[in-house]
Amino acid sequence: MNSKLILKALLYATAFFSVSVEGYEWGPAVPKIIVEFQDKVSGFDIDTFAVKTDHIEREIIDAYNTDANGKKQKGASKYVALELTVKASVIPSFGFSMGGEASPFTYDMSTGRNSWSTNYELDLDLKEGKSFKVGKSEYGGDKKVWKTFKYNLADNYVVPETKEWKKDSFTAHSITLQRASFTPKGVEKDGGKNPLVIWLHGAGEGGRDIDITLLGNEVTALAKEGIQKYFISDDLKGAYVLAVQTPTMWMDRGNSTYNNDISGKRQTSIYDAVLFEAIKDYVANNSDIDTDRIYVGGCSNGGYMTMNMMFEHGDFFTAFYPICEAYMDRNISEDMIEDVKDYNIWFLHSEDDTTVDPLATSISTYYRLMNAGAKNVHYTLTDHVIGTDDPEVQYMGHYSWVYAFNDQVKKQFDNAKVVADFENITIKGGKVTTTDNYVTNANCNRDGNMWSWLASQRKN
Repeated sequence: MNSKLILKALLYATAFFSVSVEGYEWGPAVPKIIVEFQDKVSGFDIDTFAVKTDHIEREIIDAYNTDANGKKQKGASKYVALELTVKASVIPSFGFSMGGEASPFTYDMSTGRNSWSTNYELDLDLKEGKSFKVGKSEYGGDKKVWKTFKYNLADNYVVPETKEWKKDSFTAHSITLQRASFTPKGVEKDGGKNPLVIWLHGAGEGGRDIDITLLGNEVTALAKEGIQKYFISDDLKGAYVLAVQTPTMWMDRGNSTYNNDISGKRQTSIYDAVLFEAIKDYVANNSDIDTDRIYVGGCSNGGYMTMNMMFEHGDFFTAFYPICEAYMDRNISEDMIEDVKDYNIWFLHSEDDTTVDPLATSISTYYRLMNAGAKNVHYTLTDHVIGTDDPEVQYMGHYSWVYAFNDQVKKQFDNAKVVADFENITIKGGKVTTTDNYVTNANCNRDGNMWSWLASQRKN
């Protein structure tokens, strides 16, 4: 009997088990498995089974019969759904989280990228003293003995929340990028053209599987009501979303090495031309996109590429939202600052980011832009990164995209005070070296909502 058991893992990136699936701020998790038996299953509850995934004990919070598609139903069926708690995992030696417990992703240290785990083992046990029936056969108690059933769930990954995204690829200059686009319901027939929000992923989400991009940084949140609401009006049904994936990382200088070790010249990327053409191609093939409302942003590597798009192709876009961006300020000339000072920009970073030092990137660039006369540049600087899916956990400081996808970017600096403070700071080698500066989290207390601001930006 056990050898004929079929198990299917349903992979959601959500904190709620409902029709509207939301992403986890730390990345993907497996909150639900469906077990298909040979006959109808009865006599079980949430205390009947014990489950481990990837060798980690999981708490069962619900157990019920479903149909073949996983929909809950009354009465016995061949299918049993087990819903499991999910949470961030904390590294004890660091005291912060870098991911989720029992994640189906594996991080490859040699490539610096995530991939699907090829071995994600389920252990399904019957708790001591418990029993249940499969057809007329009873397991447990003094009946048939149940032996631990093991199954590699990696053979059955299913990602329901990304099915509504259209996935394709774009090739130019002998380079192929993966794309995924989201179209809100009703936008083609609403009262006007709709904005486009573009997302550029971090280094860990590169590769050739766009689901890695959509799940690794919770990009699916861009398609959910929490952010879409800012782009909905009486006439418009929301914003299109486009995510683009590079085979390696956006900061690739052309030989799979990072371009941030240079000093005093532009950080060029091998993907600059192909990315810009991939974006233009998507826009050209969608006549409903409002070309006066094209917004581009991203995190870390994608924050760098957001800055790169701004410096190299800025007039095409309406606004930029770089997050923990890695374009080193020492590589941004005064001419480059002058060229972009009139653009619409919102920076987001965390003071405790040890991966990309804000003092050497966004803070120093922000000071320089404001001193150059920028009128519509904003900055949110947090002290730590604490989300909402697992509010008891502090994430590593680099994870500031968590705030963006949770719609937690609600404070900014007083730009007049930033301008006044410029004469008091020292920037050496592209890094702010003074310590008694205005641009610290303690002074980031003026009201301002990044998504609301972004949705209001127009060229004309």
